[in-house]
Amino acid sequence: MRIRVMIFLFFMVIAGCTSTTKALTLEQVIAAFQNEGMQLHKADENEKNIFQQGINGVTPSFYQLSDGVIYFYIFNSEKERIKGHEDFYHRPVEFVKHKAFVINNVLIFYVYGKNQGNEMDEKINVTLAKLEESN
Repeated sequence: MRIRVMIFLFFMVIAGCTSTTKALTLEQVIAAFQNEGMQLHKADENEKNIFQQGINGVTPSFYQLSDGVIYFYIFNSEKERIKGHEDFYHRPVEFVKHKAFVINNVLIFYVYGKNQGNEMDEKINVTLAKLEESN
């Protein structure tokens, strides 16, 4: 009987430690940006672009946003997104000015346009906060 109680408690602890965040789809993320008045236009492909090459088998969707380009990586889980984020920054390349954003299973990179400052960061952060509230 005591062993059964210990096993039950073990599974309760394991269940409590698992992530309960809901996976987002590309459509939900794009809709959130459009709801905030940000216009996304399909960006040009460039197979040499490090942001377009994919991470751990996940190919991004990418769009022109303001003067920069935004890349959406939709992973199957938050755990895969965390691993992908880490793996991306272990690549031996020099990066252009960019910022990474995360929400649930989604990794987002915004690559700034020429002479562009960080003004887009706040808009993206607000959009993601609203998306998280509605999810």
